[in-house]
Amino acid sequence: MEKRVWLFLTIVVLVIFWSSLVFAQEQVKLTWWYEQVVAENLEAMKRNIVEPFKKLYPNIDVEITVKMNLLEVLRTAMIAGEGPDIVMTMGPAEANRYAKEGMLLPLDEFVEEAGLSQKLPSLALEVGKVEGKIYSLPKTFESMGIIYNRSLFEENGWKEPTTREEWVNLCEAIKSQGILPIVMGNVNWRPTNEWFITVYLNHYAGPEAIYEALTGQRSWEDPLFVEAIDMLKDDFLAYWPDFSIYASLAPEDFMPMIATRQAAMTIVGSWGFEWLMSPGYWPSEDQWGWAPFPSLREGVEYPLVDIGIGTTLSVNSSSKHPEEAARFLVWMLSNEEMVAKMLRDFPGEWLVPIEIPEELVPPEIDPVFFQHMKVQNELMKKGAYGYTTWTFLSPECWQWCYEGIEEVLLGKTTVEDYMEKWDEVFQKEFQEGLVPPVPERK
Repeated sequence: MEKRVWLFLTIVVLVIFWSSLVFAQEQVKLTWWYEQVVAENLEAMKRNIVEPFKKLYPNIDVEITVKMNLLEVLRTAMIAGEGPDIVMTMGPAEANRYAKEGMLLPLDEFVEEAGLSQKLPSLALEVGKVEGKIYSLPKTFESMGIIYNRSLFEENGWKEPTTREEWVNLCEAIKSQGILPIVMGNVNWRPTNEWFITVYLNHYAGPEAIYEALTGQRSWEDPLFVEAIDMLKDDFLAYWPDFSIYASLAPEDFMPMIATRQAAMTIVGSWGFEWLMSPGYWPSEDQWGWAPFPSLREGVEYPLVDIGIGTTLSVNSSSKHPEEAARFLVWMLSNEEMVAKMLRDFPGEWLVPIEIPEELVPPEIDPVFFQHMKVQNELMKKGAYGYTTWTFLSPECWQWCYEGIEEVLLGKTTVEDYMEKWDEVFQKEFQEGLVPPVPERK
């Protein structure tokens, strides 16, 4: 009788053991929705990220699916308790909204396990926290600036502007040649509007004033902010395309305009470099250049970079494979070799803020992009940085920031009313704990 019991127990143990092995090797598919991207960049992600991960974990497939209008499509899916395993947002403001609603899983355990807390700067981790826990990680640590037609500038003797006076004089000189000074469009990304809000707030009001507003020490109705938005409105009407044209342009429309000298400049973040790598976006032999945005008021230092996290990665709380998804994220973001390859193959979009050994940096990296990265990192280290709206604003305030400015530009509301509502929404969310943590300025 005793032998039969032991035999039965042995069989049970073996069954459990073999079942666990089968389960461990069960094929897992992780889904990741991505924004609109050119085919070459999508292939680079598959080659440099998905395939190496598959070699390490043969039972895990990572499926990247491109979604038009990702912002709206993702919101709809998340609210319905669905969506991809890997949740990609356009900044902590959106990620924190999902976290507050219980739609994301905390990543602290996995961040510590992978040693990411030692690799990533504290600012990058802090803004991904809600109620003390990390819910999003930065894929893109970026800054704003000017991309321009360098050949056109050199032929006309135009210099990179550093002050408000130089900025206005440059725009007027370009305009006098029958060339559009600044070109941009928001047809497939409405939050494009906030890129200009970010630079005008930072380079007119100054980062210290913005820091005080973000930490509840200054009202957003402060005259400095009102004057900054008023200046943006005047400049937009004078130097940008007419709003009806602006609202119809996509990157594949406006970047060729700079390459072919119909326009001279665009105001864009680090992601703009991905467009420069494609002949379809830069169909000429002219050379491009990059420069920090100028100071717009005496007392605001130059150069200054507006630091932001343009893309975050999180794990959907509805995921059927949360541990695999979390481990994929931390593996990807701590992999220096992979990040270095993506700097070459997808410039401007994969700026993970980790130190990359010099020997891993591919020699084919565009020198203008490399200069941008170098300036960004140097200014960040010395504390000469401002704040991007999509990184540091609370969710509803962020949405009003880019939607409400259209009413200002179209003359449907005043700057004062726009900033009054901005402050009202922000203060409400500030009290609710929805404003991302802002590390103390150096």
